[in-house]
Amino acid sequence: MRHWIFHPLIFYPLAIIAAALLIGISLQPQKWERPPAPVTAAQAENTLVYAGRAFDSPDPTPEQHMTVVRNFWGRPLALRIAVLPDQPAPTPNDQGVRLLMTPEDAARIDDRPVTVEVTYNPSPVNAASGLAVSLQGGNAAAWVTQDAPPEPNTLRFELPATAAVNAIGLRAISADRDQASGIEITRIRVTPRA
Repeated sequence: MRHWIFHPLIFYPLAIIAAALLIGISLQPQKWERPPAPVTAAQAENTLVYAGRAFDSPDPTPEQHMTVVRNFWGRPLALRIAVLPDQPAPTPNDQGVRLLMTPEDAARIDDRPVTVEVTYNPSPVNAASGLAVSLQGGNAAAWVTQDAPPEPNTLRFELPATAAVNAIGLRAISADRDQASGIEITRIRVTPRA
């Protein structure tokens, strides 16, 4: 005797639904790119901390590849940036990959010099040789560059005061003329200086 679930009017619609769900899950919509949007930083005393969720919706740039590393559920874990081959050092008019700030967070560091600490992991293949960071706002960006040793580390940048701050600019640095070179950023701490 045949089980009722194998009746054609029940089995085939269930098989179609199961196939559609399997295809939908395999596309991983939870990992698709999000449109750029401001993110709120966590606060530790007077320091703004960008990690995890803060990397959800950065603003990309044409001279770099950008990937948000996400877990299975789509929660952001880190931000990978890779500069395209044969790119010059960033100029004041370059924006880089930008972490857009909320007006409340931007007001905490507006017109104040800041210390930015970037914790990173080097790319296992084609690691960037350095990282440049700037505060983006109403004026031209003042990029500060540091070498990035090929091991997990934290780089410390002393940035000048910037008026009308609205984002943090990030740019991987590499002299490689053949391949993109990248870095994985896991946390950014922004502390205003006195």
